[in-house]
Amino acid sequence: MPVKFNIDKSIDLFKEKGGNTKFPDSLRSVLKYIQNDTSIQNVNEVAYLLATASVESDYSLERWESDYLCGNVGEKYKDKPCQKALNYFASTQGGKKNYYTLGTDKNGLPYFGRGLIQLTGKANYIKYGDLIGVNLVDNGDRALLPLNSYLIASKYMNERTFKYVNKGDLTMARKSVNGGTKGLNEVNSAYNLWLSILDNPAVNFKSTALSLKQRRVIGISIIAVSLVVVGISIYFVIKSNKN
Repeated sequence: MPVKFNIDKSIDLFKEKGGNTKFPDSLRSVLKYIQNDTSIQNVNEVAYLLATASVESDYSLERWESDYLCGNVGEKYKDKPCQKALNYFASTQGGKKNYYTLGTDKNGLPYFGRGLIQLTGKANYIKYGDLIGVNLVDNGDRALLPLNSYLIASKYMNERTFKYVNKGDLTMARKSVNGGTKGLNEVNSAYNLWLSILDNPAVNFKSTALSLKQRRVIGISIIAVSLVVVGISIYFVIKSNKN
């Protein structure tokens, strides 16, 4: 558990500072997942993951692309999305590609945006399915299962996004998720909101992960000790041979 914080107080402050979501239960689940995620290293990574989730899915682990075309936002479908959404997936509206031309799963559904950060495209379903050990290619709806949805977001951001966040390059961080800068201001605003929440002493945020500098110092120390041990061993071997 590299990061620890008070979830209840974090949610209270989120509300007090004007944060809102239609999926408060899902937000709580995401915060719990984060505390059990050994790959999350620091407050910046936590805040940026939450900020991205805010813009991409309103913190919902089970959101899917264009759900609003089928009724209430966040409403699950039984077998497949309504025809309006399917028509959108097949269109090139807004400059997007026809998802159906990029492949479909065994249920005949294309790889449209699903989950906490709206995973999209067959290549991504293959890659991140492999990384979390779940076959997303045969059944894309597995990306909507809450734990899978979170793990996909974590793997994706650890691989492609956090390196920019930790350098303070929020523009490239957004591009790594969106491909462009759409939603940049909204993500940055949510990022700053979560930083202010997690930095509040009442939240008691703690990171038990070692920094890169600390890991380097430990690594150098281990190497130095090893060299000393090897040197002593060689010395005694030589001395023994002379005797």
